[in-house]
Amino acid sequence: MSVVSLCRRSSSWILTLALSVSGVLAGCNSSPDDPPVETPQRDAGTPQTDSGTTQPDAGTTQPDAGPTRVDAGPPPEFTWGSGTETGKLEGNVWTPGRDSAGVVNSVSWALVPKGKWIEVAGTPLTTLDAEVKAALPGFRDLGSGGIAGVINAYSGLAVDAPRARWWAFGGGHADSSNNGLYRFDMAKMRWSIEQLPDNSANWTGVPWGNTYSYYPPAVEYAKAHPDSDVYSDEFFDPDRPAASTGNPVARHTYNGLVYNPDLQEVALGVRRMWRYSLTTHKWTRHNPFNTPGSKYDGATGYGGAAGWTFWDEVKHRYLFGPTENYNQSRWWSFDTDDQAWNWETITPPAWFFAQMTRVGRKLVSFPYPEAQHDTFPPRLITYDLDTTKWDRFDLSHDLDVARTYTEYFEGMIFTYVPPLNRYIAAFPYDRAGDGSYEYRTFEVDPTTLKLTEAPQWEAGAFGGWHDLVKNRFFYLATHDALVYVRKGEENLRVFRLP
Repeated sequence: MSVVSLCRRSSSWILTLALSVSGVLAGCNSSPDDPPVETPQRDAGTPQTDSGTTQPDAGTTQPDAGPTRVDAGPPPEFTWGSGTETGKLEGNVWTPGRDSAGVVNSVSWALVPKGKWIEVAGTPLTTLDAEVKAALPGFRDLGSGGIAGVINAYSGLAVDAPRARWWAFGGGHADSSNNGLYRFDMAKMRWSIEQLPDNSANWTGVPWGNTYSYYPPAVEYAKAHPDSDVYSDEFFDPDRPAASTGNPVARHTYNGLVYNPDLQEVALGVRRMWRYSLTTHKWTRHNPFNTPGSKYDGATGYGGAAGWTFWDEVKHRYLFGPTENYNQSRWWSFDTDDQAWNWETITPPAWFFAQMTRVGRKLVSFPYPEAQHDTFPPRLITYDLDTTKWDRFDLSHDLDVARTYTEYFEGMIFTYVPPLNRYIAAFPYDRAGDGSYEYRTFEVDPTTLKLTEAPQWEAGAFGGWHDLVKNRFFYLATHDALVYVRKGEENLRVFRLP
């Protein structure tokens, strides 16, 4: 177990929330299938235009990233390679064996032991750094963390579990100015470039050390054109066409990135709503509630810190939350059928002292258990996407409330493991009573409603819990394994279930 590098950021945006709810837990795991190729797709969004002023296409295609570029068309199904190359296992580090197409062979995966964490050699996001710089002459990441900051800076992933792949988009603040979209494929156990970042060589007014979550010329334009839909979170620059791509700037994405299998896109709701089409390779942005950029604030749908994004395949809508509107965890939604914006009442399951996962048609959250914010005893909170009802389920436990961490903390770890019908959770707890708030790993049994410490999930090449994991810890049925994307500069970790 590792000592927590506890996050102590302060923000006027984030509110605390007292929880008081009751009910009965239910739910099962499901993953929506993609529609048949011949099925007409619902609206994939329209590039926005400025009111009265011509604006560059909001999805201007970036330079081709080479062989790692994704082609238009239906996504590939997950498959194992059938070659004979096994690769090698050295200690707790596995080097995959691949077939002639670069796909990991099934005989190689069989080499990976069960019941402990194993590192996959050659899988840090930083392996793409040279490729990005080679494709963009003059590019440099202005942030302190470089390309690793795309993941490390309060950012999660958009996961396509049936195809065992996911996307990363993040950075922001002073961590990273890199706004590229990056994809990891478990079939090949490699990162690739989905879309190159904007080239910082084309920018102006973005000094080293500034916050990279906004572009200054877009800010000035929004002020000068108060009825326009231009906002600070995009690269809009009427004086510099090369910089005016209409792409979103880097930002902390928290849990706010999601894959949509129905529309084949990756979407996020942090600041505004942004959607990246995996077939056209373009970004489209929407101003929540059609609010002009100059009038955009927390009360008009601004998605901010600790946000989540979910795609509701039944009602054809995106759910975003919480917004920073000083209204306890108030969410908003966008209907892709009629383009309608709506406020939602997904309260109080989601807030920054909790982590959330989707189980079937329910959102299940686990708030950090401590007394200051009325989340002790530990409990699960659920929200039903169909009935819009939420419920609370107190857990039996052996925790002492006096030993829970009471400072600002948004590093909860929480995911669901369907074959075991268990949730795995982790949070800092002073078990020894000596003031050392180490991360402890727990299981939650949704049948008995019992919380039990579970150090067995830390075996092998674990590396400790990183306090900004967000949703980078999850289960994949394709591999019957847990996946842990710890940091951008580190190897992927996998844990095959026993």
